[in-house]
Amino acid sequence: MRALSVLYDETCGFCVSCARWLGTQRTLVGLECLPAGSGEAASRFPELRRSASKEELVVVDDAGGVYRDTHAWLMVLWALEDYREWAQRLSRPSLMPLARNAFELLSNNRRKLSSWLQLGDESIRKELERVGAPEVPKCAPEDGACSLPRMVRCEWCGRSMAKGRSACPHCLADVVGTLGPG
Repeated sequence: MRALSVLYDETCGFCVSCARWLGTQRTLVGLECLPAGSGEAASRFPELRRSASKEELVVVDDAGGVYRDTHAWLMVLWALEDYREWAQRLSRPSLMPLARNAFELLSNNRRKLSSWLQLGDESIRKELERVGAPEVPKCAPEDGACSLPRMVRCEWCGRSMAKGRSACPHCLADVVGTLGPG
């Protein structure tokens, strides 16, 4: 196996962010991320158009093998230089149920995560590209420092967090941990 194609939901901010992150990672095999709803994905993988939905992660290897959901997540990790060992560990029969639960938790709550992490969906990004990005203030050349975001207290635990967030990272982790299969 020399290459993998990852079909992701381009309307999900979390999925788009993950695809961008994958593009920055060192890989052991070729890794290409394609929006599942794109014309390129439809023309390259016409057989998946009928069976795959945007609600599942799908990975296709260069020999035509198709991986879905947990197996797709593990294949993506396997392709990454820094995460192959994790993929091999999580693929073991004793840890596969844990991996399945973790990936299902993420997948089932990806829209909530997108909202909590303030990740816009792909349609918003495309519209910004069309109309142009807003003017972003630059650091003042004379002092060479950028201003940090205004900090406020989390209303749940009182820890410091950036203004505009719904919860601090600690409370967010607690909430996500309670959203498991019920």
